Amino acid sequence: MATLNSSLPYQGSVPYLNLNGSDVLKSLGRFIQPADVLSYLWSFVTIWRLLVVLLVLGNLKNIPLMWHLRIVNAFRFACKSQRPKVPVTWEHIFQPLITTNHAPIMEIDFNLHKSNSSYFSDLDVARTHLVCTLFSKGLEHFRGGTAAMNGSKEPLFGLALGAVSCSFKRELKPYETYELWTRVLTWDEKWFYIVTHFVRKDKVVPNKYSLYPQQGSSGAKDSKKSGSASITDDTLSNKAIVATALSKCVFKQGRKTVSPALMLKISGLLPVMSLDETPSPQLHGDRDQASLQSSRSSDSGIEMDDSKEMRDLEKIENERLRGMSVATTLAAQAQDPLEMEFTAEGDALGRHTDGTGITGVVSTLAQLAHLTRTQIL
Repeated sequence: MATLNSSLPYQGSVPYLNLNGSDVLKSLGRFIQPADVLSYLWSFVTIWRLLVVLLVLGNLKNIPLMWHLRIVNAFRFACKSQRPKVPVTWEHIFQPLITTNHAPIMEIDFNLHKSNSSYFSDLDVARTHLVCTLFSKGLEHFRGGTAAMNGSKEPLFGLALGAVSCSFKRELKPYETYELWTRVLTWDEKWFYIVTHFVRKDKVVPNKYSLYPQQGSSGAKDSKKSGSASITDDTLSNKAIVATALSKCVFKQGRKTVSPALMLKISGLLPVMSLDETPSPQLHGDRDQASLQSSRSSDSGIEMDDSKEMRDLEKIENERLRGMSVATTLAAQAQDPLEMEFTAEGDALGRHTDGTGITGVVSTLAQLAHLTRTQIL
C-alpha cells in the first residue's frame, strides 16, 4: 500500500488544492499590487489621451468654432492698423488675393480626397479676406467705425451671399496644401461676382504683390525661377487648377442694398468724378430697381465721358463686361427658371432619415448589423 501511494503523481501538490478564497486572494496579492493596476489604467488612459491630442492637432481646421476664428482673422484686415501700407486703387479691383490652406483628415471622403462640401467653408474665409482688404474704407464708412461694437445706431452692415457654384476638376489628397486665388470678377447694379480658383501650392507665382511688395522677396522669386517650366505648362493647360467657384454677393445695411458702384467709390476704388460729387449713401430696397441717380453707360452704375479718369474707367468697364459674360450662370435670369423647377405638387419617391444624431447612428448600426427585422427609413 505504501508502495502504491508513493507511485501517485503530484503527491506533493495535493495540499494546495485545499486553499480557500481568502488564501487565493492573498496569493494573487503577492503578484498584483494596487500600484500595478493604477499604472496599467494610467497607461491605457494616456494612450487614448495621446490619440485624442494627435487627432485634434491634425484637424485644428475642423474643431468647433475654428471657422468663426478664421472669419475673425479675415475681419481684422478692415482695421486701420491692419490695412496694407500701399493704398488700394482702381488698379487693384480685379487682382486676386491669395490664401493658403490644406486638407486635414476630417475633410477626406471615401475616395481619400478632399470632400466636395468642405470647399465651401474655405470659400467663406477667402471671400472675407478679399472684401475686408479691398473695401475696408467702405466697411468703415457704413459701419461707423471698425470696432466690433462701435455704438452706431445704423442698421447692421455686412456682405450677404446670394448664390455660389463650384466645379471640381481634380482631387486634393489628405494634408495636401493648396492656394485660393480670389478676386472680383464683375458686378452689376446690385451684385458683386467673386471668382475663386483652388490652385496647387507653388505651381503658379504672381509677377508681384501690389499691396504687399515685401512678399515679393527672393523667396518668391526663387520659387518662380525653380518652377518656371511647371508654371508655364500648368498655366497653359490649367493643370494647376483644382476647382473653380463663383459667388454672388451683395452689401446690405439692414434690409437695404448698397450698390456696388457706390461701395467701390467710397472704398477709393473709383474716381469721385465717376459718380455724383456727393458721397451720400444711395440705398434701395430689395424689390426696387437697383440704380444710382448719376448717368451711366451701362448697368455698372458708373458714369462715362472723355476725361482721363473716364478712360481709366473705360478699362474697368471693359473688364467688368468681359467678366459679366462669364457670371451669367449665377445671374437672376438664369436662376429664376431653375427655381421654377421646384415640383411642389405631384408625387414624391418617399422620405429617408439623414442618419444624424443618436437615433440616426443607432438605427444605422442596427440596420447594418441586422439587429432589427423592420427597415428604418
